Amino acid sequence: MGDSGPQTDPSGNGQNLSLLQGKILRIDVDHPDPGKGYSVPKDNPFVGKEGVRPEIWTYGHREVWRFAFDPMTGDLWEGDVGQDLYEEVNIVRKGENYGWNVFEGFERFSNKYRRDGEIYVPPVFAYTRKYGQSVTGGYVYRGDPKSSFYGAYIFGDYQQKRLFAMTAKDRVLDKVRVLTKTTQSVVSIGQDAKGEIYYVGYEGNIYKLDLESSRFE
Repeated sequence: MGDSGPQTDPSGNGQNLSLLQGKILRIDVDHPDPGKGYSVPKDNPFVGKEGVRPEIWTYGHREVWRFAFDPMTGDLWEGDVGQDLYEEVNIVRKGENYGWNVFEGFERFSNKYRRDGEIYVPPVFAYTRKYGQSVTGGYVYRGDPKSSFYGAYIFGDYQQKRLFAMTAKDRVLDKVRVLTKTTQSVVSIGQDAKGEIYYVGYEGNIYKLDLESSRFE
């Protein structure tokens, strides 16, 4: 869920664990509690903690726009749309705080809701307005194992009509490349049963990425 605004999250929703806004939630819709549409998994990180919503998996997000698991490693990759200066790519793990609105990207944004002793997890990658204004999260490519893109996270930017590829080691950026300018704004990214990557354009077209004719290096 996004922080619900207005701009800059002035109420600090992203850091408020009594609210669902600015969080990634984990719920079980297959085994709902009586009278509810879902239940809360017992191994969620904040179950049983007073004043904390048990549905919360991670917090400190501004506006997560698309996330996906890497089927090989189980890592959960997500794109988080920034405020003024930076767009983020995170690898998300249980119970962690990704900083908004204390941080935007790697930079300090506000001290209003900063807490002493709190651990704020930095993004794996953040890019400036030179490269885009609205990240669209994608997928780790697991199509052809012989491809140089195998294991690279492919994502986009809506405003600048760009596609990127990046790799990371231990949640630290290894390398990142701009792949191409797209014909339409990148609304969403998908993959087929073979692991090949597609992007959805704002005008409704779906484009398949041809990764055979290039190398990620």
